[in-house]
Amino acid sequence: MRRHVPIVLATLLALVATGLLAYQWLGQPTTLRVAVGPSGSEDARLVAAVAQSLARTHEDVRLRPVATGGVAESAGLAERGKADLAVVRSDVGIPANTQTVAILHRNAVLLLATDPSLAAVPDLRGRRVGIVRNPSGNTRLLATILEHYDIPADAVTIVPIGDGHEAGEALREHRVDAVMVVSPLTGRTAGEVVASIAKRNGESGDGTSTGSTPNFIPIGEAAVLARRWPALESVEIARGTFGGTPPRPAETVATIGVSHRLVAQAHLSDSVVSELTRLLFVNRPGLAVEVPLANQIEAPDTSKSASLPVHPGAQAYYEGEVESFFERYGDWFYLMVMCVSILGSAAATLVSRAANRSRARDMALLRQLLAIVRASRDVEEVLELADLERQADEILAAALARAGTGAIDNAGVAAFTLGLDQARRAIAERRAVLLERQSQHHERGRDSLTTAAE
Repeated sequence: MRRHVPIVLATLLALVATGLLAYQWLGQPTTLRVAVGPSGSEDARLVAAVAQSLARTHEDVRLRPVATGGVAESAGLAERGKADLAVVRSDVGIPANTQTVAILHRNAVLLLATDPSLAAVPDLRGRRVGIVRNPSGNTRLLATILEHYDIPADAVTIVPIGDGHEAGEALREHRVDAVMVVSPLTGRTAGEVVASIAKRNGESGDGTSTGSTPNFIPIGEAAVLARRWPALESVEIARGTFGGTPPRPAETVATIGVSHRLVAQAHLSDSVVSELTRLLFVNRPGLAVEVPLANQIEAPDTSKSASLPVHPGAQAYYEGEVESFFERYGDWFYLMVMCVSILGSAAATLVSRAANRSRARDMALLRQLLAIVRASRDVEEVLELADLERQADEILAAALARAGTGAIDNAGVAAFTLGLDQARRAIAERRAVLLERQSQHHERGRDSLTTAAE
């Protein structure tokens, strides 16, 4: 039986090793690639801050930013499966193979001018509009707005403006007649543009303030545009959003907006996305200290009528239906316990059968020894005793071989020793009887010959 002990131990060690490997595999953090850009943008800074926070607190879900040239390139990487997550803009195009995790922020369209005659969108016909950053996406958005007012896209000249600080200078130098910026109302870019225009237009040549403020061009039909294009939404720029005296704007202005969304591949595990969503909102206060834009992270529309689908994992978090660890893996644990129980029973059965077979072999050898003892009492020839003695030697050799492998314990060895002693004693006693009988027979034969000779 001892030779089966290593097998049992090896099986148990294999089960333990499998359990440890499974635990280590489950305990490894999940790293998700997130496409975001351009470098230095508010989105890139926000994602980098989230990634650093998750790594610093050793969370189960980590982010690895992948820099892109903008939201369009980020969407393309996600569509081709080159990124697990992406920061996209609702009007630029959300890949069909992705679903929303969270809204990182909402951007409003600001149309600004210094010419009082530019009071509505139709007044932009034949004018030059400077677009701050992301010229391709914002150009398409402006074309959508102009289309609603039956203004051909080529009726407006587009002038790219690289930085928000250049907006006021471009208006002052009459390189553009109006400026368009798409940014969070409390974001850095919108504030830079408004401040630049207010400064350039609000100071006279001698350095005194004229008190002028930027002219906010409203998009009065924003609600209609939002219903017409689901990627857009109606936004109000509240009076005094950008401060100043008089307040900027002087009155509440209607405009349209778009949302910057964190989207995930639809095939990503619900549990991973649920945990990522939870971590976004748990860490939001701390992130806002470093990146104020984090305060604008919010839940998307989770209703069934939402135009942009939400990932089931994120929706489970928003609706408070996230499964716990044991709820998620309880069935696997149950199956694992069953498998371990079955394997343990099978191993015990095999060991028991092996022990029974070993015991049966030992008993067979002992029975052979007993048979030799019984047979030796009826033997009539010395040569037959020699044969029985040879059989006893063979049994001894087999017993020693089994004892060397550990198949026979000390009690078994003692039993074989006793049996062999009995067999040899019986053979020796029977040999002595037979030899004495032969000696007596020879003596009677000699006596008979002597008597006959006399």
